[in-house]
Amino acid sequence: MQVVVEKRPSGEFSRALEHLVPADDDLARFVHMTLAQPTDVPKRNVVVLHRGEPVIATTLRLRQDRWELASTTAAPTFAIPHREGMLEPALSALGLPILIIDHVGDAKDDFPRQKLHPFDSYVAPLQGFDFDAYWRSTRLREDIRRAERKASDLQVVQDDAEVVKWSIDTWEGRWTDHPNEEAGAAADLRAVWPELLRRGRLMSTALVTADGAPVASNVNLVDGDTLVGLITARDMSVQGVGSIGTLVAVECFDAARRAGLAKVDIGGFHDHYKRRLAPAGRTAYNVEIEPRLVAADTVAQAERAARALKRRGRRLAASVLGRRAD
Repeated sequence: MQVVVEKRPSGEFSRALEHLVPADDDLARFVHMTLAQPTDVPKRNVVVLHRGEPVIATTLRLRQDRWELASTTAAPTFAIPHREGMLEPALSALGLPILIIDHVGDAKDDFPRQKLHPFDSYVAPLQGFDFDAYWRSTRLREDIRRAERKASDLQVVQDDAEVVKWSIDTWEGRWTDHPNEEAGAAADLRAVWPELLRRGRLMSTALVTADGAPVASNVNLVDGDTLVGLITARDMSVQGVGSIGTLVAVECFDAARRAGLAKVDIGGFHDHYKRRLAPAGRTAYNVEIEPRLVAADTVAQAERAARALKRRGRRLAASVLGRRAD
């Protein structure tokens, strides 16, 4: 395989995307080309070719000591442009430490040789689910009622472009200095989300004051019949309104139900908070790809050779011991 790694998107990268992204999916092509543009956070645009044909084209963004997909946080349900069956060998061929957060697809099939880290993702089913009973069981119902009383003068705003911008700015400000470096995605959110919002693929729910100032919000991605959680934001200077973040989540569930969606997947981690809102609905996987000094097929050949050498050694030892016994 031939590996091409560049800091800026090249003509080869663009041609590889054209080859690997379905011709009728112009939104995916826009997302991947936009994420390929440089930001203040180091990026690498990668193309891997097998026998001259591209088998993967994607952009990686540096986060801590690893590289993540640039679509992480920005558009996490958009699949990596790749040829079927070539995802693992192509990413392994890059020789980079990569962490794929909540892999889109079957992680066990796609990455049989890599480290998989399972975690619970919490999913709110919107049809036929007794939220009141569930929230009583998690002791959240009273918190919601208290927040509703304290926030009675706040209004709900849906899918407002300025609120989305406020959400990114507020989220970035809160997490910029956090050691997980998640806020490194902020520039990509600003670049991609306005178009996703315009296309109806982004859903934003916010609580605002009477003069329209946002105090809390969340931004989510519409993926088929599922609303996928992306970021939450809150004006931490506003006090005395109780569990306002929880209240926004409840409003988001209601908005998704009105939109005809089947479920809201709020993701994993922060388990104590999320499990109070929704039950565990699926097992997700982080995929940890470690650099290899040699290609995967070479590793397999070496393993087979080592096993054959062991068998020959055992046969030789048995032969020598047999002769000594004689």
